[in-house]
Amino acid sequence: MNSAVDAEEARTTVPRGSSAARERILTTATELFISTGIRAVGVDRLIAESTVARATFFRHFPSKDDLVVAFLEARAAEARSELSAIRSGPDGARALLAEIAAGAKMGVDSPDFRGCEYINTAAEYCDPQHIVRAVVDRHRAWVRDSMADALAELGHPTPFATAEVLFTMRTGAIVASSLEGFRDADGAFERAWWALVDQR
Repeated sequence: MNSAVDAEEARTTVPRGSSAARERILTTATELFISTGIRAVGVDRLIAESTVARATFFRHFPSKDDLVVAFLEARAAEARSELSAIRSGPDGARALLAEIAAGAKMGVDSPDFRGCEYINTAAEYCDPQHIVRAVVDRHRAWVRDSMADALAELGHPTPFATAEVLFTMRTGAIVASSLEGFRDADGAFERAWWALVDQR
């Protein structure tokens, strides 16, 4: 069965530097890692649900950690692209901060929300020197620094320190949304967020 699948993949048109098998593995991993968690999903399950041969899996991802890194980097690239597009649009600095604030309540409309993949991954990979943690830390630093740049453009007196506080608030709201069902029904989070943004 797997050899037939691999033969079909060879005839499939895919982006340069990629393959149908690699994209299928990454898509499957993304769905499972987000819905189930990383440590809970084994390589055998990833191979079975991706419908690839074991050799094909390890040719693309020599270890599960390599797959986790690819998963996180793909998600980070997508997020950076979306935020950069917002940043370059009308009222870009404020629009960026509004989008990041909105992400704090990403679980409000999703009953199956399990939390932010970066926060969850950091919880599963405790070693700050691990290659997976490096991807998490790099992306979160990029978001924080983008917030600081936006605050500086808006004339904020302490852009970096305030970006750190805002990002901490956002992280807490996301965790509360996944653990306790945080909804910010009275808008307290929004008011606190914009009070810090508009501080002069």
